[in-house]
Parts: sequence; structure tokens; C-alpha cells
Amino acid sequence: MTQRIKALFAWTAQGEESAKLIGVRYLEAGLAVTFHGEAQKDELIFLGEKKDMTHVLYFIDHERLLLISLADEMGGFTVEVLVEDLILPC
Repeated sequence: MTQRIKALFAWTAQGEESAKLIGVRYLEAGLAVTFHGEAQKDELIFLGEKKDMTHVLYFIDHERLLLISLADEMGGFTVEVLVEDLILPC
């Protein structure tokens, strides 16, 4: 069974612009994105689980983000990636 990706976008003050720019691109491509707003790192998993998300993208600044997978089939993980490494929809 395939699980539909649902992503929660959260950010620090320094990551807000990148989060909104990328989030809009994902929304325009038809992906399920919820904008949470500014958040603290220690509340991300709780926020994602509360809203039944598969992923949380936490934009640290304009260059870096934490990608948190909450999807059962992936076993869950957290990794820091560069914003430029995200695969954007066409």
C-alpha cells in the first residue's frame, strides 16, 4: 500500500523565506503541504505526528533544513540537507 506524502513545513526566522518559496512550488505541483510557521526544533516530531504528516521539513536558514521522516514504511529518520539539494517539482 502506498502512503501519500504529507509534509509539514516549519522554520526558524532565518529559514522562513526559503520555506515559503519551496512550499508554494510543492503546493502548485499538487503535493500535500501544511505551513506551520516558526517552530522550535524539539517540537517538530510532535507537530508532525499531531497533524498526521509523513514528513517535516524544518528550514534552519536559507541554505539548510532538517528533513524528518515520520513514515512507518521508512522507519523514521532525521537528516540535515541543503535547500539546493531538494528535488523540486517541474
